[in-house]
Formats: sequence, structure tokens, C-alpha cells
Amino acid sequence: MEELVAADPPTEQEARQVLDYLRRKAKPRSYADENLPSIATTILRRRGADVSTVQESRRQGHPDENHATEALRLGRVLLTWDRDFLDERRFPLIHCPAIDVCDFGRSSAREISDTFNCLTCIFRGPQLYDKWVKIDAKRDGWTESIRHLDGTTSRHKHRVYGGRIQEWSEDTVCA
Repeated sequence: MEELVAADPPTEQEARQVLDYLRRKAKPRSYADENLPSIATTILRRRGADVSTVQESRRQGHPDENHATEALRLGRVLLTWDRDFLDERRFPLIHCPAIDVCDFGRSSAREISDTFNCLTCIFRGPQLYDKWVKIDAKRDGWTESIRHLDGTTSRHKHRVYGGRIQEWSEDTVCA
């Protein structure tokens, strides 16, 4: 993580905001859609995450667009197993909350934990993932698609190898 920050240092305002969230021990706030296994919600809550579910809000059976809208309204990261949310035509970054599409393999507790281990960046800096980010999380790495304030987008692939985070960046694309 230190290497990533050294390569792209935060602004003074970003640094103050991160330190404030760390001081307050901010927790990620998530909205789990109905495709996310209940064991995944349990694991996240054990890790200290604030997770509300579609079932708790009584929105089962609603279209995906409604879940994205609700997560954005609540200021929460949408957690799902539904790969449809990665479709840019249907869910463009500019109109979406942060979305984590998780691949849990066969959905064993171990595979779910491995996938969430790849998302430690969200647990450490949840304020940085409030909107305009899609994360395709797998058990051994993740891909982030990000829309920046200047209208450009970028994709970064990450994996944890030998206890270190490795990153590959794709070119920034104009909106």
C-alpha cells in the first residue's frame, strides 16, 4: 500500500480526510443485494462492516436498477454476486454507487473470506469508495474501474502476491 501512495501521493485534503476516518474508525457501509449469500453478510458483519440487506429493507424481487438507486441514496457500497452490474451500458459509473461484484467460487466460508481479504482497501479507506467505482473482486485479486472528477476513467488490476499488492494500470480513457 505504501508503494501505491508513494507513486500517486494524495492531496493534503485527501490525507486529512483519510486520517479523520481512521481516527473515527470509520466502517464500510454496504448494501447487499439478494444475490449475495447470507454467509457473506455474516462474515462482513464479523469483520465490523455495517451491512444492510435487500431482505431487511423488504426489497426482494426488485430490479437491479432499484438496488443500485437505493445503495446510492443510502450512500452505501452495493455488494453483489450478480455480474450484470459490471455492464457499463446498463450501469454507467457516472450514475452508480460504488459496486463490488464478488466472485466467491463455490461460496464456501473460506472462499468468501478470501474474496473479502482482497478488498481490505475498502475496509481501510471506505470513504474513498462512495461512488463512481466498480470492483470485480475474486479470491486472488480484483479489478477497479474508476470515474475521476475530471471525467476520465481508469482501470487498475490488483493481486496480492507474496504478501504485497501488485497493480497493473490500463490507460485512462476519456468519458
